[in-house]
Amino acid sequence: MACKGGQMAKSLPKKDLVSFKELLIANSIQVDALAQLLIEEGLISEQKFVAKLKQVKAEYQKRMSHA
Repeated sequence: MACKGGQMAKSLPKKDLVSFKELLIANSIQVDALAQLLIEEGLISEQKFVAKLKQVKAEYQKRMSHA
């Protein structure tokens, strides 16, 4: 067990663990729902969302290429 903040971290039972794939899918669903809601409510336009998505993706790719 790892020590965290002076306390021993407890291992979770196998049934309480999720796979990386499950976590990734859950995160993707949440982000997608949030984006759809913002667009549907007129808080952002789909065009601005797509433009920002492309901008942020390019920034991540640039950072990853310099890592």
